Amino acid sequence: MSNSFVINKPLFIVFILLSILLNTGCMDTTEDIPDFTISDTGPYMMNMTHLGILKSKKDDPFVSEEIARLILVADDLLLQNFEYVTDKDRPEILINVDRNDYVSLARYLWPDSSGAYTNERSGITNPEIYNYDRPKLARISNAIFYLSLAYFYTDTEDNTRDDYARKATELITNWFLNDETKMNPNLNYAQIALGVDDRDNSQGIIDTIDFIKVIDSISLIYDSRYWTHDKHIELKAWFYSFSKWIDSKYNSSSFCDEGWCNNVSTWLDAQKTIYFLFTEQEDRLNSRSSIQPIQEKILLQFTPEGRQPFEDRFRSQQHYYYYNLSGHMTIALMRKQRPESDRDWQFLNSPDFGGLKPSLDVIVNYLQGEDASDFFSTSDGFDNCRYLEILKPAAIAFDHQKYEDVSKQLMFYECSNLDISLTLPPLEWIDTTEEPETSSSFE
Repeated sequence: MSNSFVINKPLFIVFILLSILLNTGCMDTTEDIPDFTISDTGPYMMNMTHLGILKSKKDDPFVSEEIARLILVADDLLLQNFEYVTDKDRPEILINVDRNDYVSLARYLWPDSSGAYTNERSGITNPEIYNYDRPKLARISNAIFYLSLAYFYTDTEDNTRDDYARKATELITNWFLNDETKMNPNLNYAQIALGVDDRDNSQGIIDTIDFIKVIDSISLIYDSRYWTHDKHIELKAWFYSFSKWIDSKYNSSSFCDEGWCNNVSTWLDAQKTIYFLFTEQEDRLNSRSSIQPIQEKILLQFTPEGRQPFEDRFRSQQHYYYYNLSGHMTIALMRKQRPESDRDWQFLNSPDFGGLKPSLDVIVNYLQGEDASDFFSTSDGFDNCRYLEILKPAAIAFDHQKYEDVSKQLMFYECSNLDISLTLPPLEWIDTTEEPETSSSFE
């Protein structure tokens, strides 16, 4: 552990006093929280009509099997215990950090000879990150999502149905609302570099992409007796405060200009989109001062041939290529559900999907055996099943049969993903009210 996190006792006392004063001042000057409504306007990435279609097809062999797998996962989650940001077992970081602050380490930074984390190994994860809060956030977000999804798919007469909503509510409450365990609505200590005082940690915003899944889960348990109106308003207030922290930290084109425009900028905009929707700030969705127009972002990030020059790293190019497109598909699904006045969807709803189509086609061609070395370097450690997370949303967002067909092929070859199979139905089920053929439409 770097010595830069150890200070002498007199300085420590001074630091604590200053922190108290500063925190008090921040609380006094914080913008007032609006009077939120109790309304549920989500989900925002998922589509309730699509979920209803899948639920109505519970007799389909594939859907039935996926629901059974979901219930096994959810039942196991009911028995598990979870950690929160306040469960910190490294006292040396608490000298500088409030116990309720989220703390994570920069994923690809390693210590140099002095102990300072200055060596960057692109694509090689430092296992020390698992000692901090990022794994807790990922685990609890997935749990909330699967429990909420299980509540949705479970029949009302099932005795365990309420248990799923109760557990999901408990996890949400503890992570966001309970004073003793909740996360402060900031990422001041996300992706820090131990032993480095002046490193910009603004890319820490990538850590909270899992909040998208959490917010979408709320709509699935909204009608349960455990998710109360008070909790709904409190959670909106938390995310409103978090969105204001984002405003103070990032401008509308953060991480995206002519010199650098990478996947962090994409996922920042995906988060802004759902935070604005959830916290009743919809007027900001089409505001250039709030979110960079996606037209500008795509023109910088993608070439007409489908290359992503800002994702061309020394290692793991295939991962970055996938990761940026995944963020764009998240945005596309959310924007498509907006009225026709949505600025970004009007641009995306074009023959080349705003310029995303060439890069999507690169993936399709690669999966069908074509050489992709002109676009990214491949890695033996990359699971091609992850492309399902891009191509199936693309099929739904852009009503594209080719992406649908490749997605079915991936599922047929046992690319199992409950996030996809139980939220995005086959295109033919969306386009027609007729019953599917006797064989599963996923085959």
